[in-house]
Amino acid sequence: MPIIRKQGTVSLVGTTILEIPQYQTVQVTGIRFNNAAAYDLKLEKFDFATGTTLTIYDLTLSAGDTVTDDFPYIMTVNDKLIATSSIAGTTFFVNAISVQ
Repeated sequence: MPIIRKQGTVSLVGTTILEIPQYQTVQVTGIRFNNAAAYDLKLEKFDFATGTTLTIYDLTLSAGDTVTDDFPYIMTVNDKLIATSSIAGTTFFVNAISVQ
């Protein structure tokens, strides 16, 4: 099973932190967010099959807080995870495995 790893910075208007390519089903095995300053964080899942976006969580965090999410999200072709931060500098790390 191929491993997928992505990292970067979350923007104020939303960043696609993971998008599933054609012909794949993926299980997200871990997501981590961090910022040295206090921040609000929203994580959404776009379901391509239904055209809907679901808010997974919308959190208010203190300076230096790290969010560690190990829920096993199952995603299919063209699904997306989208993160939004209230301030610049929020970093993310995503780990997933291709299960198909």
